[in-house]
Amino acid sequence: MTAPGPILTLTSDFGTADGYVGAMKGRILSIAPAARLCDISHDIAPQEVLQGAWCLRRAAPRFPDGTVHLAVVDPGVGSPRAGLVVETERFLLVGPDNGLLSLAAREAGLRRIYRIRENPPHWHKSGSFDGLTMFAPVAAHLLLGKEPGACGELSEEMVELPGQASTRRGNEIHGAILFFDRFGNAISNITRPDLNNAEPGKIMLNNGEEAVYCSHYAALTDLRGRVGAIWNSDDHLELALFSDSLRDSRRIHAGEGLRVLVKKESAP
Repeated sequence: MTAPGPILTLTSDFGTADGYVGAMKGRILSIAPAARLCDISHDIAPQEVLQGAWCLRRAAPRFPDGTVHLAVVDPGVGSPRAGLVVETERFLLVGPDNGLLSLAAREAGLRRIYRIRENPPHWHKSGSFDGLTMFAPVAAHLLLGKEPGACGELSEEMVELPGQASTRRGNEIHGAILFFDRFGNAISNITRPDLNNAEPGKIMLNNGEEAVYCSHYAALTDLRGRVGAIWNSDDHLELALFSDSLRDSRRIHAGEGLRVLVKKESAP
């Protein structure tokens, strides 16, 4: 039996209507025909680097060790911003140095960062589509066994997305809404560990509305239009309305504040 080929995932804001994703896949398969290509998402909102970073952070750890993750949400294409190969304890990341790779890299245990150097005719920078001319061929060569260090120079840093952590003030956790998913649910930066295994008490939105803590999505049906709050699969506090978009219904925006009163500490 032939062993399955290596896995390469793709994440972008390209959509699927214009052939951009297909062009990248064609370039990858022309170099590494045995590659197994897996789409994480191509529905990231245009140029929304933060949404792309969280999408990648959510999905990348679920793939087998050794996977190469290619991500392109790149409003700075054509500028001097660098392209990166990032080596973690479990997988490799390829994409622009604009924060897109930073959340997944830190979550998986960052090892080394390499700034991609141009290497004609194998890959080169583009004025409009580095995904095709640089990132796709670099990722394909990594699948074939090319060492990350052969793709560029070692770097001590990469662009990090700012303002991710919540803060604690006395008995309150202060956070913010990071972004919205396609259902209009609000994902906050308040995590279960932020509460030190304590139960959430009052959950207050920036508009003064109080959200009701629920243990699961189905419980939202009993709230009769009130905002519910649950711990999602990433252990982040998520705000939602049953069968409705919280973003559209309440006109809430990313960056708005959120407060959680810690109800009581769990028993040791």
